[in-house]
Amino acid sequence: MTQKLLMLLVVSVLAIGPGLSFTSAAQENSVIIRPGYKKGQQSHTKLSFVIPQGWVKDEKAAKKLGLHSVIVPSGMTLENADKVITISFQKKDPNKPELENLKNFVTADRQNTLSQFPDAQFEKWQPAKLHPGKLNFLSFEMYGKEKNKPSPQRFVVLDTDDGYFSIALTTRTRNDLQLPMCEEFFNSLGIGPSH
Repeated sequence: MTQKLLMLLVVSVLAIGPGLSFTSAAQENSVIIRPGYKKGQQSHTKLSFVIPQGWVKDEKAAKKLGLHSVIVPSGMTLENADKVITISFQKKDPNKPELENLKNFVTADRQNTLSQFPDAQFEKWQPAKLHPGKLNFLSFEMYGKEKNKPSPQRFVVLDTDDGYFSIALTTRTRNDLQLPMCEEFFNSLGIGPSH
């Protein structure tokens, strides 16, 4: 039986900004969207990144889920990929504590994740070349004590003037998170001038 990913779309807090979680019973990858996530929100700030060599955007999946971007290995789709990069955006809202600032956003998302996956583990991780003095972000590695609950992922939540970009790379195994392309992708993240 093939293992599939269960995308855990953490887009209202924490920036697992969408993530994956495996389930061996599923025939295709599944996506769980967090309560309160507003699909299709746009930032006035430009997020820049380099798509890994051999990867492509899955525009159909991004549009369907209301995400900024979904990136998969060439020849794959969100539904059948064994590695997926998801990028979402949520606007700040000073009237909602969980959307007021980066720390609250990440804390609320982590609580949402733990309510669904109580055994989820979070470890401090930071892309080697992302400088906290230049970008305001929080980053973690997440995985399940119980195999693939949730699927292993690394994520960065970038704070912009108008909201939060949640960038997650979800893989089938924790070892896949050590692949050079993972670090290269996260090191390429940047915030550009407003559109």
